[in-house]
Amino acid sequence: MFANTNTRPTATDRQPLLGSGGPNVSSSGVNTSRTVTPRGPSPRRGSCGGGMDGTGTGSGAGNGNGGGSGLKTWFHSWVLLLTAGAVSVLALDAFWLAPQRNNLWPATTTSGATPIARDAFDAGVASCARNDDVMRDADAIFANGGAPSVRVHGNPRTRLLSRQRVKAQTASDPAAANPILLQHATVWDGVGGRIDNADVAIGHGVILRVGNALSVADVVEAGANHFDLVGGHQQGLKPFSPADVEVVDIQGKVVSPGLVDMHSHAGVDSSPGFEGDSDTNEMSGGPTNPYLRAQDGINPFDKYLDLIASGGVTTSLIIPGSGTLMGGEGLAIKMLKTSSNAVEDMTLNAGMSEDGEDGKRWRWMKMACGENPKRYFKSRNMMPGSRMGNGWLFRARFEEARNTLWAQEDWCATADALNSQFRDKAYQHMYTRYPDPLKDESLVALLRRQVRLQVHCYQTNDLEMMIRNKHEFDFPIVAFHHATEAYLLAGQLAAENISVAIFADHSLYKREAYIHSVRAGQVLHEAGVKVAYKSDHPVLNAQHLIYEAQKAAHYGLDEQIAFAAVTSVPAERIGAGWRIGRIAEGYDADVLVWDRPPLQMGAHPLRVIIDGYTIVSLPNALAPPVPTKPAPPIDPTLDFLATQLPAYTVLNCSGIYTQDTQVLRGKIVVEAGLVSCIGDKCANRGVVFNLNGGVLVPGLIAAGTPLGLEEIQQEEGTSDGDARSEDAVIGLVHAKDGLRVGGGGKLLEYAWKHGVLAGVSGPKGRGVVSGVSVAFRTAADRYSDAVLKPDVAVHVNIGNSAKEGYAGSVSAQLGKLRSLLTEGKADFTDVVSGKLPLVVTAHDPNDISKVLTLVAAAAPKARLVISGATGAWVVATELAAANVPVLLLPARCKPDSWEKRWCKAYGDGGPSAFELLKNAGVKVALSVSEPDQVRSLLFEAGWGTVGDSTGGGKVNVMDAVGAVTWRVADAFGLEDGLGRIVVGKRANFVGLDGGPVGFGYHIQILGDGAYVTTKPLQR
Repeated sequence: MFANTNTRPTATDRQPLLGSGGPNVSSSGVNTSRTVTPRGPSPRRGSCGGGMDGTGTGSGAGNGNGGGSGLKTWFHSWVLLLTAGAVSVLALDAFWLAPQRNNLWPATTTSGATPIARDAFDAGVASCARNDDVMRDADAIFANGGAPSVRVHGNPRTRLLSRQRVKAQTASDPAAANPILLQHATVWDGVGGRIDNADVAIGHGVILRVGNALSVADVVEAGANHFDLVGGHQQGLKPFSPADVEVVDIQGKVVSPGLVDMHSHAGVDSSPGFEGDSDTNEMSGGPTNPYLRAQDGINPFDKYLDLIASGGVTTSLIIPGSGTLMGGEGLAIKMLKTSSNAVEDMTLNAGMSEDGEDGKRWRWMKMACGENPKRYFKSRNMMPGSRMGNGWLFRARFEEARNTLWAQEDWCATADALNSQFRDKAYQHMYTRYPDPLKDESLVALLRRQVRLQVHCYQTNDLEMMIRNKHEFDFPIVAFHHATEAYLLAGQLAAENISVAIFADHSLYKREAYIHSVRAGQVLHEAGVKVAYKSDHPVLNAQHLIYEAQKAAHYGLDEQIAFAAVTSVPAERIGAGWRIGRIAEGYDADVLVWDRPPLQMGAHPLRVIIDGYTIVSLPNALAPPVPTKPAPPIDPTLDFLATQLPAYTVLNCSGIYTQDTQVLRGKIVVEAGLVSCIGDKCANRGVVFNLNGGVLVPGLIAAGTPLGLEEIQQEEGTSDGDARSEDAVIGLVHAKDGLRVGGGGKLLEYAWKHGVLAGVSGPKGRGVVSGVSVAFRTAADRYSDAVLKPDVAVHVNIGNSAKEGYAGSVSAQLGKLRSLLTEGKADFTDVVSGKLPLVVTAHDPNDISKVLTLVAAAAPKARLVISGATGAWVVATELAAANVPVLLLPARCKPDSWEKRWCKAYGDGGPSAFELLKNAGVKVALSVSEPDQVRSLLFEAGWGTVGDSTGGGKVNVMDAVGAVTWRVADAFGLEDGLGRIVVGKRANFVGLDGGPVGFGYHIQILGDGAYVTTKPLQR
């Protein structure tokens, strides 16, 4: 499986250096009384030999002729006689006299070195034996994940948990592990199977039975059988009776395995983002630190852990960050908290026996290629500063580890030989301890197939470099993570049996994430590569890991393959596919009950069960909407993007969302780029497009993102740059002056091809005052055709992220804002008069209240908008009373800073922030914080509509559409048809084959004035 390219002779080809006392000892892991077996690549660089031909004669022997032949014969006879005598003396010394001397005084070498102690020798020999054990069938064990033939102890964590209290999220009492019978379920088993009207029996920490029409008696019988199988009393289990069984009628809802996230930094990058809890990367130890352990940094009190579990993630692989080439070892944990508060008790391996009866106790490691290491160390004039440096440092460090492994093998081979010759006195002839430097231990374990390696690599050249290392140093790679270009090497990855753990669509944030495709999952799967989706939490909130699978399915990946990519595939790739990631008898009882099918918009677990303990149990207060079937594709289609048409008609529209409270039907007619008619009675004009029952919504508006001001976040050359507050306050910073469009950039293409036809972008300043934003067409090829409104709003930031030299505290920021408003300088003159809106980004509700009071006093005519607004729901009545709209940015908040601790996540059993704000009378708009996520803007609106089936459902489809169209236009004062479909105004609409919110609905037509695009390819 892992072909060895080293040409080193094996243990049986070389001679041990018996009692040499030197550093070049042989190695081969062996027992004190075992047969020596060949032991993989040896460090011996060659062999030496020679001697006589076996006859005892040399080539120069005489033939008996000549006068000197008798003398020569006599001389040779004496030489032979003396040689034989010397051999006899040496043999006597070796086999009789030397052992007697060893009983009288310690053995020493000619250099005076002292042999190691017997305990040290025995410890080394024991290490050799362990090496033999772990290398026996190592490749086969690695391939099958180390599954035991029979799970003789069931779930190994049950004994541990039985001695503790397990914390529940939705109840004050500790979680219970009572047996459960889930009846009338639709089972998604995690490996592509679906069972309708099924029952699932859970008990003793495992799934006991999966079948149809199971009774309570069946559950009790299955529990008794399992109890007997595993020796229940020894495992801390208790027999249960029919009265103990909780019966839950699922009423057709989906039951699935818990989700598995194979790339997370939860616990080492804790909420709310304190520097004191930042333990993801160790950057001070140089670029290669394989010996570090994430376990030493995991914070069991990280609030994210509960949040993540509430979203259905039951197992996470916590790994170090990607700041260095070798970040260290990771740790797989169950998202279950106990009264011990010990990280050890959260581990997937907890309770597993050392002898392998419970399966292989895997270790995990993280490495990273590409930009992150070379950027950091280059900035400090250290190596690596290039990909060449990355490659060399990998190889150099792998060589160190391989030399240690070879030294171990040599030591073991020498120990074998000494044991054979000197038996219980062997230690007296060993002058070096077993070589096991701690700095190499983890890498040597990797070379011995004991570690499952995860490698952060994006680009094809990085992937190939690591594959070369894999072959040169003979180690396995489980998965490439992020791997945006992996689909371009799909065949090679399949041949290497290397999986990928990727985002569904997150990209463009740096160069190595630029060549990306939303169809990568399909390409890789079809080539035979196992695909997993991951969160990289907190980059993406792992609570919504299922969202990655949902988007993958939306872009064309088979639904069950997409679901397996967050269940059985990551489970198998971390070496636990035989116990988690599936609904099957004998598997760990990590089970979810969903409020709707898992790949439907807004899906969230109503019940989360981990190791048989119910930690989340929510009521199902709202029946989620059932998605409608997409309409047939539009007809006809155009051959070219953005075709300019003098007139065109779109007919057979089942819904035209023109503006707030108004949905029309029929057709829309556009002439000379303006909407001339909407409704059933319009006469067709120009080219006629049949939408076949699809729907139209206004063109989406992305506000608060740097669209048009940057292409690649980490490439300064693609950006307008960050403005200073000092320049902004005197009117020098206007986004219209930094706007760039066209040229084949991907970011704006992502936007308009996904229905975002307009952007409102403010300058990229990080200080208190950013400057004045611009509204523009995302599909424009030239600046002269792009600008829709040159000066839109003045943007101000209040909070920790805005602290700078101009205003180093929040109080100073508010003081500066008060001064700017009262003095009315530069652009603030238009704010005070009400000509331009004042957009204040603030998250803490205390700061929002202060801003409301300040602006009301200093500039009563100002049109205030609160952006960011994580805690706005707390002061919703104040916002409504002041008639101040909010822009929730991002639409789905994360508690990743102290100011954002007010984040109200979906699925917590109560109304969402969107719902609370709407109910208070606040007008709500939405946007995204990551620029590339503009293509998911309509999805984000959908989350607001159906994202919480437990909250009461006060947000409807009109609210969702309005939050990314007319609510944005109203907040920013945009007119001329932006955010609405209005007769006499510029055409600006998106036609879909259904929805308009939800997955599975695709854009059929874009109307951007006179420019029309049909079925834009989304890549």
